[in-house]
Amino acid sequence: MRVLRALPALIFGLMFAGGGLFFLSQLALPMWQDWRAMRDWQPAYAMLRSVSGSENETKASYQYEFDGVGYSGDRIYVSSFNDNIGPYHKNLLAKLRQHQRNGESVPVWVNPQDPGQAVIDRNMRWGLFALMSAFCSVFVLIGLLVAYAGIRSAGKKPGSGRPSLSALRREWKQKNSDPQFTMSFLEYAQQRAAEFDEQEKSMAPQLDWHLRKGWGTSTIRSEAKSGLIAIWGFAVFWNAISWPLILVLPKELAKENYPALFTLAFPLVGLFLLYQALRKLHEYRRFGVVTFEMDPYPGSIGGHVGGQVRVSRLDYGTATYSTSKLLVRLECVYSYISGSGKNRSRREDVKWAEEGAPHIESSIQGIRLSFHFNVPENLPAADVEQTGAYHFWRLSIKADIPGVDLDRQFNIPVFKRAETTSSVREDISAQVAEKKEQKSEAARQSIEQGKFDLPGLSRAMRISDYGGEIRMAFPMFRNKVLSVFAAVFAGGFGFASYQMFLMVLKGGVMGVFIGLFSVPFVLVAIVASLATIYLPLNNLRVRIARNEITVLRRLLFIPVFYRRLSVTDVSHLTIKSTGSTGQGVNKVGHFKVLAHDRYGKKVTLAEDIDGEAVAGHFRDYLARRLNVEVRK
Repeated sequence: MRVLRALPALIFGLMFAGGGLFFLSQLALPMWQDWRAMRDWQPAYAMLRSVSGSENETKASYQYEFDGVGYSGDRIYVSSFNDNIGPYHKNLLAKLRQHQRNGESVPVWVNPQDPGQAVIDRNMRWGLFALMSAFCSVFVLIGLLVAYAGIRSAGKKPGSGRPSLSALRREWKQKNSDPQFTMSFLEYAQQRAAEFDEQEKSMAPQLDWHLRKGWGTSTIRSEAKSGLIAIWGFAVFWNAISWPLILVLPKELAKENYPALFTLAFPLVGLFLLYQALRKLHEYRRFGVVTFEMDPYPGSIGGHVGGQVRVSRLDYGTATYSTSKLLVRLECVYSYISGSGKNRSRREDVKWAEEGAPHIESSIQGIRLSFHFNVPENLPAADVEQTGAYHFWRLSIKADIPGVDLDRQFNIPVFKRAETTSSVREDISAQVAEKKEQKSEAARQSIEQGKFDLPGLSRAMRISDYGGEIRMAFPMFRNKVLSVFAAVFAGGFGFASYQMFLMVLKGGVMGVFIGLFSVPFVLVAIVASLATIYLPLNNLRVRIARNEITVLRRLLFIPVFYRRLSVTDVSHLTIKSTGSTGQGVNKVGHFKVLAHDRYGKKVTLAEDIDGEAVAGHFRDYLARRLNVEVRK
């Protein structure tokens, strides 16, 4: 039965991988083999009979002699397929046409084993070769990963597997029936993935957390030394492999290969890495070893995480100077690997975070920073082994002070213990709650007084009040970041789709395969292109009069949605999450205000509001003006 469950994924994956290998054997591999063979071909001269071409191919026929025998040929370059990568064809076509006009011969390379074979340009186009190899390898990797995932999932016990994407979407839709639920589908999917990872970790045998390096005592050292070694190692490695590229750049420019200038980006990145490494070295030498004495030890989920950070090389006067700013941040982080093959990279998703100012005390050597956080009980514990996908808890200390700034991080043990501190009074969580309440109250008062120049509202909304009539405008180009992301996706997948379309036009078996595999690229390109048009060009106008509400959404100047409804038909107002940007303490939720009529339909009155508190207060303001009910 397990084999049968894995069979569909196995077949599909092997077909996908087989298609990639087929492309590799038809495109990149022959190009490599021909280039290797042409290195032993002998020089000769030929007279051009015809020259033609376009931006993606060059055609020519010519006559030449070899060992006193006349031959004719039409092969121009190593590759056997058309492309429009760079100005190669444009430059080659111009060069051949000039030779033809002047009646000059052109050098060719002839196969001494078969003099009927000749080529004008036998140089390898490494950029084209790398692109085609990567293109084919992507299909092979995807296919193998699909087959592997099918085999792995089939080997799990029934009921222990993760839900499919469609099942997750059904769960998410059911959750949306709860007005208190504000997660986007992506956030919900990430949360569920983290829950399954946590469940799998809890079922596996765990090491004693005391045995993890650095967790043996309540005094935890920062990760500054290991981080310093890592960044210096990476900086040296990057510069060692990037700076030699400068040596070959003059030769490439002499060949008018101007795209080679992009290689300058690699040594520039290397210089930036060296700058960052020097900054880290300067910071480490300035402050030396910084320790965190945990109280309670270990940190407690459902209780407190806190203690004292000792900075022996920072004096009290500098730390409390009028321009100095010290902050302590606690984060629960989910670390996972994204991508595949050479594109694999470790990423982080901050599940919970708080930040505030610690209590500063002078000590015999340097200063002590005292604090504690109140940690919610529904957060995951720190993983001991921290391999693969895992959760960990990070404490960060940052001091913006005269001279070199302090920036240290600690990987700390935090588990479900519900214990509290015995010696630390400074409550960072209380600070956070108080500041949040102060901001919420300030936003409420400002909105009630008709002052809408708030960061959460003014970013995307222009509002005016004309004699009791509210007019709101949400102009074009308010979603700049999302528009840029959509444009990048549209450009990348559109270019890939265009290249595959050119190869499909050549026909044959390979054209059929490429046509089939181009479908996902084309679909993504279409969706991203539509988003690239809609996101920057859509605009919304809302007019709320005494007895009537009108809503008009346009794409540029073309109306795409219009709704007019009587105020008496409005049942209630709600707010709904539309996503978020940033993460951790910098996470900003985005919301819209919806009007629900008595027939179950809803219409957007305001959108792109930053922050739940601001959105809630603005909803309340509109509800009072309309004299309708508010629902959570």
